[in-house]
Amino acid sequence: MIKLWEKSSIAKITLKRGVQLNTSERMAEDMKLKHTSVDWPKKLTGGMLLSRNKDFLVFYRGKNFLSPDVAEALLERERLAKSLQDEEEQARLRASALFVPNTEVAEKSGAAGTLGETLDADARWGNRLDDHHKEKVMKEAEILRHANLARKLEKNLAFAERKLLKAERALSKVEVYLKPADSPADPENITDEERFMFRKLGLRMKAFLLLGRRGVFDGTIENMHLHWKFRELVKIIMKAKTFDQVRKVAIALEAESGGVLVSVDRISKGYAIIVYRGKDYERPSTIRPRNLLTKRRALARSIELQRREALVKHISAVQAKVEKIRSEIDQMHSMEDQGDAEFYDRLDSSYPTDDDTQEERDEAYLGTYDSENDELIHNLHLETNFPFHDQHQELGTESDIP
Repeated sequence: MIKLWEKSSIAKITLKRGVQLNTSERMAEDMKLKHTSVDWPKKLTGGMLLSRNKDFLVFYRGKNFLSPDVAEALLERERLAKSLQDEEEQARLRASALFVPNTEVAEKSGAAGTLGETLDADARWGNRLDDHHKEKVMKEAEILRHANLARKLEKNLAFAERKLLKAERALSKVEVYLKPADSPADPENITDEERFMFRKLGLRMKAFLLLGRRGVFDGTIENMHLHWKFRELVKIIMKAKTFDQVRKVAIALEAESGGVLVSVDRISKGYAIIVYRGKDYERPSTIRPRNLLTKRRALARSIELQRREALVKHISAVQAKVEKIRSEIDQMHSMEDQGDAEFYDRLDSSYPTDDDTQEERDEAYLGTYDSENDELIHNLHLETNFPFHDQHQELGTESDIP
């Protein structure tokens, strides 16, 4: 097997058939008696058993296999290295026996470089700090600390502005596919009695559509047409912080679906938008409009809007902090030379340390991406930039809608 492994990495052993004491069961019994396992050639040669059946045994020589010639050469090299080490050790022992160490200690040691010399030099030629010099040093240290803090904030501000430009470019790439429809020239009108009845029926409806963070996209309009197939009204529930955001979404739904906006009411779950399909409603051939964003692109747009708003808030906060620090630096320069201890104490208590400022890093504004915060999630998708917002008539406040 070893000679075969010198030429090939696999050795195949054939079991001759018909020979007694050569069956698989007897071989296993013999191996048990010898206290070895099935891979008994592995114990002798160091190989690895790959497969075994009643006819063949296949062994792999392994990655560490060495031919006898190579193994002998390595052993010879190891013996030579060991002999050289022994000779070097003997030479070192002979040299150490001839060397006599000198253990005499100097009776007197010099005073150069000692603490006593330093203290004597400070006592003779050192400058003693008076109160005036102390106040001046404290003022310079405060100015330097505020300048460093302002420089760090300006660096973070520049980085945030670059991130904002990147977010604007990503948002513009997504909004290329958004082509909102214009409001109809002659919208269908309903009477006050019809509006009152439709509002009452719509608020009592159990079936509703939930408008999430994606806002108005093609799937929302498709679901509205599917609702109008069985009923005249559709109720859409959404969450928002201000009524103006809900009004913009209601106008967008009315323009894209072709229905009539009945009312926008505040309920326990948020806001309810009731849309009437119209008296002359005809189901379009394509209920999913092509001019709106898809579900995936609408999600990407909502993320970019959320990122932009977070960056704008972060930039405004950093700018206000930088302006405040700059004004305080100018105030410190305009103060008298003796300084003001109360002013410095107030500055120390107002501003955090360096460890606290490092926590406000570049990704601090990305903390708004918490999917569990429903209010933040539903805040940004409502900022739609539909061109028909200015063209549509103002709906007024929440109390003005019957």
